[in-house]
Parts: sequence; C-alpha cells; structure tokens
Amino acid sequence: MPPRFTIIQGGLPETAPRASAAEGEGRPWLALVSDAPVTEAQAPGGWRVILRRPSELHDAEIEEWRALAARRTGLDPFSDPDFLATAALHVPRGNTGGVAFAMAYATSENGIERLRGVIPLTLPGPVRGGTTLSLWHAPLSPRLVEPVFDDEGVPDAVEAVLGHLARTRSRTGLRLTGLKASGGLVAALRADPRFRIETCRAPASIPEGQFVTLASRETVSCVERITGPDAIRDAVERFLLLDVQRSRRPILPDPAIASTLRVVSRLFARRGLIEVELNSAWGEVVSGAIRLGCEGKRVTWRSVNLDEAGPAQARTVDIEITLSTGVERAGAVGLA
Repeated sequence: MPPRFTIIQGGLPETAPRASAAEGEGRPWLALVSDAPVTEAQAPGGWRVILRRPSELHDAEIEEWRALAARRTGLDPFSDPDFLATAALHVPRGNTGGVAFAMAYATSENGIERLRGVIPLTLPGPVRGGTTLSLWHAPLSPRLVEPVFDDEGVPDAVEAVLGHLARTRSRTGLRLTGLKASGGLVAALRADPRFRIETCRAPASIPEGQFVTLASRETVSCVERITGPDAIRDAVERFLLLDVQRSRRPILPDPAIASTLRVVSRLFARRGLIEVELNSAWGEVVSGAIRLGCEGKRVTWRSVNLDEAGPAQARTVDIEITLSTGVERAGAVGLA
C-alpha cells in the first residue's frame, strides 16, 4: 500500500550543520517518522556523540568501529559492525522508527579523538511514546549481544549517550536487554553514582544455545572447510542450495535474510573471520554450517542437518538506565 503522504523538510540553507535537523525533535513522531539526518552533540568531558542510521554510516566510521571491536578480547562476532550494520540495513522497518547506532567518541589529552563505544538503538515509530530507548538486537543473531565499549570509560560513554538523547530526542532513559547478569558491563554501570539503575522484568525464554539441531544419520564421505576469501562466495551459494533442499524453513524465499547472509559472509571473508563447512555423502552435499569468528574460536551462525548444540548461555538481566538528578542538570548545561 503506497504511503498516504510524505514529510519533506525544507527551508534550511545548504551550509547549515547537519545537527540542526534535530532542533524539532521535541516532537518525537516528526523526527522518527522521517529519515532524519544524523544528529550530533558535544558532550561534557571531551565526549562527542553521533546518532547514525545504518544507511548514513561512512566507511571511515565503519573502520573505526572495526578497530574498536578488534581492541576487545573475545568479542562475540554478532557484535561486529560487519554483522550488525548489514543486518540493520536489511531489517524490514514496518511501522517502527528503524535502527540507529549511538557512536560515542572521546578526545584524549593529546587531542586525538577515538571511538569508545557503540550502542545499537531501536527508534520507536509514530505510535509508541515513552521516554526510554531500547537496545536493538539483530534478528539474525542466534543470541542477544551486548553493546561494544572500550574496556575503560564505559560509564563515561553511557553518560554521554544519555545526555545526547535527552537533548536531541527528549529521551531520558536507556533500556539494555540481554546483558550478562554477572558481567563487567552491568557491574560498571551499577557501581557508578551518576546512574539510576532499575532491573526490568524479562520474559522467560530458552536460550538459543540450548537447542540441538537434529541431523539425519547419513554417512559422510567428504568434509570441506572453506575459508579462503575467493572461495567463500561459491561455498555460501552451495550452502543456500543445501538449505533449500534440507531445511523446513529455508533462507532463499526470504530476500532480506538471504541478502544479509551473502553480504555478511563476503565482509567477514575479507578479514578471515568465516568458515563454511560442507559435508558430502558420495558426491551429494548433505549437511553444512556457516561459522563466524577467529580460527579456533568460531561460533555457528547457520547450520543445516548437523547434530550440534551451541554453548550454554550465561544468565542475563534487563536494566533501565537514567542519569541521576544532579548529573542531568550538569549534563544539560554542558550539552547546550
């Protein structure tokens, strides 16, 4: 059904800063229904926050995000920018406001600015109200993943993002779901007096990693493990063909999922972070898997006809973060 109307923003000079588009975001429905350009604000303490939609991300920003991910030891591949940004581009928007990435930069004493944290956010659509934004989880991820921060300065980055949201979008809270209950991120946020932390009730669910994929008992005569960048494309197509033949819910009939899988595979192959396993029985491929991550630490993303179970998942918690009253006042002055 074609849209009944389109909102077009006009009257701004070409030389106006991009952040000026956020001036009217006191009315959240107007800012979120339209594809508003990037918003940017200078936060206190040498922090700068940019809110980017997936289609607005620049190549240089993606590279900085990759560098941030590389600095984290043992980062989940489903927190990688090549996975999250690709999935966000192909997610059907429907009646929601879409996805945005809150990117927090800090300037060191020597004047060098570095990306210190990225929080994927779900932007509410025109019907939803409230003053809290939620963490976005990619629908193609087999499990919930946490935002990516540098090992140090997590509270400073979260404070900068909350201050930015309060100034540009009239949002005062941030809901983070699926965090490790005994993890460092939750501990760092709870220990900081700048935040008010409330534990939210989360629906009970069975962790994805506890499911076992049942496989047929066909004798495998040949096992291929493809990792070379030039060979990954053909390997992925062979996997998709196997998926059509053997899966109850194949990928190819869904263009968004199929396109995401192909693009993510190509991007991870450039960095040597993917393996496609294809198992054959007398010349016919009967099972397979796509795994992401470094060699020796790869985790299964998609599999067909393989008898395997993912790792046990840690207990998680959902929290809602707001700035303490005194911090809100100080932050408002610094962000003006």
